[in-house]
Formats: sequence, C-alpha cells, structure tokens
Amino acid sequence: MANRPRVVLYDAETGTHVASGYVDPISPTESEGEEVYNPITGLFERAGLSRYSNSKLGFDNPLNEYAFQTTPPQPEVVYPDRVRRCAFLRESTTQIMLGAIAGLVLGMILSNLNVSDDVSSLVNLPGKVFLQVLKCFVVPMVFTSLSTTVADIVLLGKVSIVGTRTALIFTGLSLIGSTMSLSMSMLLRGLVPHTKGIVAETSSAFFDLMCEDGSFLTYNSTGTASCSATSADSKTRFEFYDPTKVLLTDGTAGAAATVSMQITDILNQLIPSNIFSSFEQGLILSVTTFAMAFGAAAIRTSSRENSPLLDVLKQMNKVFFRVISKAIDWSPLAVMSLVAGSLSGQDMLGEAAKHVGVLVLCTILSIVIFELVFFPILLWLTLRKNPFPYMRAMLPAAMFALGSSSSLVTLPVTLRCVESTREVPRSLLQFVVTIGCILHKNGSAIYFPCALVFLVSTTENAVPLGWLQLILILLLSVLGSMGTAPIPNSSVVMIYSIWTTIYPSEDIPASYSYLVAISWFLGRLVTVCNIVGDGYVARIIAEQIEDEDVDDFEMQ
Repeated sequence: MANRPRVVLYDAETGTHVASGYVDPISPTESEGEEVYNPITGLFERAGLSRYSNSKLGFDNPLNEYAFQTTPPQPEVVYPDRVRRCAFLRESTTQIMLGAIAGLVLGMILSNLNVSDDVSSLVNLPGKVFLQVLKCFVVPMVFTSLSTTVADIVLLGKVSIVGTRTALIFTGLSLIGSTMSLSMSMLLRGLVPHTKGIVAETSSAFFDLMCEDGSFLTYNSTGTASCSATSADSKTRFEFYDPTKVLLTDGTAGAAATVSMQITDILNQLIPSNIFSSFEQGLILSVTTFAMAFGAAAIRTSSRENSPLLDVLKQMNKVFFRVISKAIDWSPLAVMSLVAGSLSGQDMLGEAAKHVGVLVLCTILSIVIFELVFFPILLWLTLRKNPFPYMRAMLPAAMFALGSSSSLVTLPVTLRCVESTREVPRSLLQFVVTIGCILHKNGSAIYFPCALVFLVSTTENAVPLGWLQLILILLLSVLGSMGTAPIPNSSVVMIYSIWTTIYPSEDIPASYSYLVAISWFLGRLVTVCNIVGDGYVARIIAEQIEDEDVDDFEMQ
C-alpha cells in the first residue's frame, strides 16, 4: 500500500495534512514506450508512453474517504502570481498597436510643425536600424528554413501534392483579388477627379563638354563631333533632351517594360548566375530557388538518419530564428519610429489626400472585402468551423506588417503566429509561408488594378480602357504581384512598368506623383493583406492534405 502513488489533501491555513489517498489504476497499460530524439524540437520524446485509461482515488482510512466525499467543493484560491493587472498590455498585439498609434500621433505633430529632413531622419533611425537587423538574418533564415523543409517534403514523397496545391491556390487567390479590385475600381471610377497631364519641362538645359586636352566638343556641319574648339561658344553648346522624363521635377525614372521583359526579369531572378551575389543583394527569389534545389539534392545524397549537412542547416535555422525572435521583442518601438518618421517627412500629404481619396477608398474596400468577407467564407467552407480564432492569431503579424511595410521583414512574425495556432505542421508551414512571401502577394494584386484605373481616369488625354486593356491590367497585375520585391515601396515601380506596358505611347499622368506620395500608407495595407493571406493559405493546404500526410509532416 505504501508504494502506491498517493494524493495528499493539504490544509493551507492550518499547515496540516487533512487526509491522504492513493491512485488505484483500473486498466493500466504495460508498455513504457521507446525514447526517440526529435531533431526539430531538440527534445527526447517517448513513443507509446504508458498511461492509465482509468483510475480511482482510494483512502487508507474510511473516515478520510467519507470526509472527502461529503465535503462541499471550495472556491478556487487565486494566488498572487496569477493576478496580473493590465495583462493585456503584455500581449504583442496590444504593444504593436500602441506603438502604431503613438507613431501616428507623433508623426502628425511633427508634420504640422514642418520639421526638417534631419529631424525626420532621426525619428526614423531606430526603425531603420531594426529593419536592417531583421534583413541581415531573414535572408539566411529563408535559405536554411526552405532547404530543410524541402528536404523533409522530398523524403516524404509529397512534393507533387504540396507544390501543386500551393501553386494553384496562390495563382487562384491572386486572380480573384485582382478581379475583385478591378470591378470595384470600375464602379468608383466616376468619382475620380481629373487632373492635368504630365508636368511640362520648365526650360531647356544647355551644357558644354570639355575634352581631356582642355578643348571643347564641337558639333560640325558634317554631322560629326570633335574636340576642336578652344573656348566655349554657341557652337559648343548642346541642348539636353530628356525623352524618358528622368530629370523632370515631378517625373519618375523608368523604362517601358513589355510583357516579355517582365517574364524575362522573373526568370533571371529564378535562375541566378551567382548565388553569393544574390545573398549580398537580398534577391530573395533567387535565394528561394537555390534553397529548394539545394534541399532536394541534399536529401537525395544522404539518408535521413545520416545527414550531417541537414543537421547543421537545422541548427543554423534555430540560431537565426532565435536571434530574430529576440529582435522582434523591440518591434513596438520600431513600429512607432517607422510610422512617425514616414508621416513627419510627408510634405504633400494633404494635397495627395485630396486627389487620391477615391484610390484610397477603392483599395481599402477591396482589401476589407477580400480579407474580412471572402477569406472567412473560404476558411469556413474549407475547415467547417469558426475561422475567426485562427484569424485573430494573425493579428500580431498584421500589426507588425502595418508598421514595417515589408513582407520579408514580417516573415518571422508570420511564422510565429501561425505556429502558435498548432493547426499547421511546422514543415508545411515553413514551406508555404516562405514561398508565399515571395510569390503570393494578393495585396499587390488587389492594389495594382485600383492604381492603374486611377491613373487612366486622371490622365488629360483620352486613354482607352476597353476589354483588351482590362484583360491586360488583370493579367499584368497577377504577374506583377509575383515579381514585386517584398520590400517597402516596391509596388510604385511595378505600377510604372505596367503602365508603360499597356500604354507605351502615353506619358505617365501627373497624378502619379500623388500616388507616390500616398504610397507609404497604401503600401502598409498591401503588406498586411500579403502576409495574412500567406497564413490563411497555409491553413487551407494543411486541411486539404490527407490526415496521414499531416501526421508525416508532424513527425519531421
């Protein structure tokens, strides 16, 4: 009797033992299981652990048993360590939200005070340092995470299942988002105010060119140029002609990009010629392709039980993730700095808001409908349960994306949020979310049609917007969203490229400058849509894969 597991009833007020009892197993299992090391968690786990399917509480003294059965239940004692006043302030979601609000207030105050650029730079400095720290570790973490994840998927033989579903869902969601925003843009097109055309050149620019020997370059009557003039005069004076509008005050440098050029540019990033250069430049698409090929080859050349290379990569991934996790603890301060710095340096904020109000309204409505109406319905149809608890788990990542305006920098936070739900296997999570950060940007696919319809509506010339142009806008928006870099303000450059592709003979409207001025705000909304969509897709794919496939992923 003395060797049995015992339960002691203790009176905290008197400091005495009220009664003692023992646990009597009714139907125990005899197998104690085998201890197995899990390389993912770094812990030893016991398979088939013995457990009592049923038990009862017995007492040595019948009086103690009678007292236990007749004593009414006592209210739960709340100990001091369980009382946490203002515990919600310790949640990352609340802290990041407070940082964003503080940055918004501080930025508006500094903007009204018309502070200098130096002050804005100092306010923005902590946020920039924070982003640099994350970028330093995110790119190598993407490599190690994808390499090990692809190796696990290849080992399980699930490459075709996961890869096909991921590609189809990414493309389908981007196409749905673009169609939705294009429809919304056409409905609200009549509310867009018209503005004047592209800003004209204010004056001609003249210059002289001095040769190495001290003479001046002269244009001869034969149509040639030579260094023959000893002094500058009317014959040595050249007029600067700017066909690409690079040097205009409100112009934007850029070159007309065709569809083939955009496809070629994406392929060049997919197949890097120098992977070390890609790491240095932060070309995340090139790093992703290399990591997938590297992980697949690494597992093919060694067995799961004997792969020192993959073990090293897993340990490196843990180190990178550990450093990034510690850095993320400072995200509320970084968000406040980034938002305040962006607002304080906006000289055209009020003017831009007047002209792009319809653009902002169209973008916000499209994103809200897509994220808060379409995705909940899709999740409910897929999961057959309330999707809002899972959506609530994505709030910290959404708030961080709102402050950083970078899908790449937000990647570690997204992984942490999805992993906290315990509804997506880790290997599948790392694969889908990391790939989605690069190729699945449904927020950008929503934003591009809104911006392009806005530019067409504000141009001075009669720019056509028929079915052909609408189809091109739809396709190029989906393609452009895949080629957009996951960094702040990258959408502005892609919008210019899409415009020159659809309307190669038309100048960019003057309203483009207002679009650039408001990009700091719209880019943050687009980033939130991008990263939240990646988390939703990971949950959908985890649900669609068969149960035995999910079990295989969880074992990795």
